[in-house]
Formats: sequence, structure tokens, C-alpha cells
Amino acid sequence: MPALSIVVPAYNEELAIAAIVAQCLAAREAIQRETGLFPIEIIVVDDGSADRTNEIASGFSQVKLVRHPVNRGYGAALMTGFLAASGEWLGFLDADGTCDPLAFIALFKALKKEDADLAIGNRLHEGSRMPKIRAVGNRLYAGVISGLTGVRVRDTASGMRLFSRRLLPKLKPLPAGLHFTPAMTARAACIGVRIVETPIPYAERTGRSKLNVFTDGLRFFGVILGIIFAYFPLRLFGPLGIFFGLVAMVYGVWPIRYYLEHRALLLPDMTPRLLTIVTLAVCGLTALAFGLLAQRLSDIALGRDPGVLDNPRLRLGALVLGAALIVGGIALNSRTIVEYVTTMHIQTPWIYVLVGGLCVISGTVLVSLGVTLGIVNHLPRDAGKA
Repeated sequence: MPALSIVVPAYNEELAIAAIVAQCLAAREAIQRETGLFPIEIIVVDDGSADRTNEIASGFSQVKLVRHPVNRGYGAALMTGFLAASGEWLGFLDADGTCDPLAFIALFKALKKEDADLAIGNRLHEGSRMPKIRAVGNRLYAGVISGLTGVRVRDTASGMRLFSRRLLPKLKPLPAGLHFTPAMTARAACIGVRIVETPIPYAERTGRSKLNVFTDGLRFFGVILGIIFAYFPLRLFGPLGIFFGLVAMVYGVWPIRYYLEHRALLLPDMTPRLLTIVTLAVCGLTALAFGLLAQRLSDIALGRDPGVLDNPRLRLGALVLGAALIVGGIALNSRTIVEYVTTMHIQTPWIYVLVGGLCVISGTVLVSLGVTLGIVNHLPRDAGKA
């Protein structure tokens, strides 16, 4: 049974495939000597290439070649390679000649030294030949993952990695496209995988790049945020709700000051401002409620400790406060309601209608949150055993 399986995904890489395969084969002895990993297998996955990639790769008798009949994507090619691999350790590197397979030595030593689960080759250093615009994008992705998960990473999309086979099931599902690597990094950070990064040589690629900086960059960004917010939705909805609430408060300073001084809100331009304040306040409270509920569902799905979200006092507080707001809003507009029902006209100042409406809507959101959190507690914690 091989100790290390190195997977090389390739799509239309006829100009580079021979060189990278030869490098991998030549590096085996040094990797074995420095790491103790023996034996080492090389797996090339031809992802439906339309050029001579498959023909060239098939000329290496010491390489296991797997071929997709049609192009399925970078991530799909890697997963096929992992499925075909038999090593205890799984590594991969791109077929474009940018990475040196000898760097697996440093990755393995870093794994052992730091007792880590995933080793990532860091391409962002002074000696790297990465195009500047891609380096900027990678640093942006790293900042997002580090900031939202609390796990510090530097190169989120590196195409050279090493990890234990046991880790792979924990990282699924992973996308089939080029955004496989940032998705792997984001999911690993979210589930608490210990990540170690070590600088690796990074050269200019052989042949034409298949990465579109704009479209693939947006896809990278989208999959990173999608995975992080699936694990920590409150980190999206929380700041959004607080932002709306703060803007509503700032926007409401002048109407409050005017009312305290004049005991009236009769200025012609006041109604649009009040409507804006009500809208922002409702949006903020709704975002926070959705964030709390989504976070609770995520905790249940992942078997995590929900902390304060499972506290009965939170549910009771939401129910009591919500009910009080509803009753208060109705009471504030009781005369307005009677007036409208009897005369079909409203003479009451609009400030009462707006404040009362805000109370009723906010109370309904809070009551709904409290009830739903209670319902969620009855969901099975293990659907497979339910």
C-alpha cells in the first residue's frame, strides 16, 4: 500500500504534462529519503483533454493514468484522483509546471512539526512568479477567511497541498470547478482543521492559463462566503442587522431633537424620513432574527454546541418582548383604529401610526423568532438515526 499518492489533474496540458510527470517521478527518491514515505504513487487525471495530454501521459509506465471522457472540471479531476489513490497521505499539484514536487518534503515536515491536518503550499512570497493581480486576489480571499473564521491563512487557492486521507470525508462536499481549492480552505477553517502553510517555489506556468481573473475570482469569492456563512450565518446577518439599526438611529436623531423642542413632527419633509427610519429598523431586526435562526439550524446540522442560542431565556425574552411591542403598538393606535373604522379617515398625527406600526411589525418578528427557536429544538440531532 503506497504511503503517499500524488494526484496531478490535467486538462489540455500537452506542453507541460511530460515535464511535470518526469519531475514527480524524479522527486520520489528524495521525498522517500527525507520523509520516510514509501512507496509513492503518481496519478495523472486527464480531465477530457482535446489535445495530446492523454497520449503523452500514457507514455509513462510508472504512472497511473485515469481519464474523464469529457471535461468535468478541476475539482472533479482531483476527486477522481483521490478515489483512485491508495495512499495514506494524499497530495496534489497542478500540471502546468508552476509547482515543484520536491516541495512535498517541506509540506510533510510542516505537518508533522505542527501536528496539523492540512499543509498548504504558500505561493505568496518575494520569490514567487505569480501575476500581481492574482496575488492581490489571493490576499483578499485570505483576509476574508481569516477575518470571518478566526483561522489565519495566507494562500487560499494554492494548487499544491498535502493531507491525510482521513481528512477528505470531513471536507465534502467540494465543488467540481477551479474554485475547489478556496472551497477546501474555507471548509477546513470552518470545521476547525489545523492548517499549516509553508512557502513553496512558484514558477511561471507552461502554456496558457485557464483561469479567468474576473469570473473565476468572483466564483472564488462566492464559494468562500457561501461556505463560511453556512457554518456561521450570524456573522453575515449580525453585522447587517446592526448596520441597519445604527443607520436608523443616526437618521432618527434630528426628528427626536425636533420633537423634544417643539412637541410636534409636522414638517413637510419629516414623513419620508420617518418612513425610512421605520424601514431600516425593521430590516435590521429581521436580519438579526434570521441570523439567529439560521445559526441555530447550522449548529444542529453540524452537531455543535449552540451556546446561548439554546437558552430558554432567549426564547422567552423574544416572546415576551414581542408580545409587549404588539400590545403597545395596538394600544398606541387604538384611537386611530376606532377613528378609521368609524369615519374612514385618520386625523391622528402620522407619527403615532408609524411608531405603532413599527412596534407591531417588530413584535411579530420577535414572537415568530421565539416560537421558531422552540420548534427547532424538537428537530432530531441525528437524521440517520431518526
